[in-house]
Amino acid sequence: MHAKCRVLILDDNAGEADSLGEVIKLKGHDVRVCYAAVDALKVAAAFKPDVYVLDIGLPDFDGREVARALRAMHGPGQVLIALSGHVMARDVAAAARMAGFDHYLPKPADINELLALFPQC
Repeated sequence: MHAKCRVLILDDNAGEADSLGEVIKLKGHDVRVCYAAVDALKVAAAFKPDVYVLDIGLPDFDGREVARALRAMHGPGQVLIALSGHVMARDVAAAARMAGFDHYLPKPADINELLALFPQC
């Protein structure tokens, strides 16, 4: 198992975000959950996550905009994982990488696949 990481989850679907957060907490990580991009950016500034799990389709900002803002805020040291309910099309994954994401997973994410992307914190 990986060492304890600080993880920020951003998803406007509160049920999905909370469920994912609880599972990741059960795996021993410190988790914060946000449902809006503006809140996630505020939490990120203080919490300084090691891992971001971000929904791409958000009502207030596009997840790629959030990724760019986080990279500008903290630099390249964190792992950014994009989640999307869209079929994993090559162009969606490529756009996620261009925005600064390290990984792209379709929803619902397989928890073992997701956790395997976490760094040694």
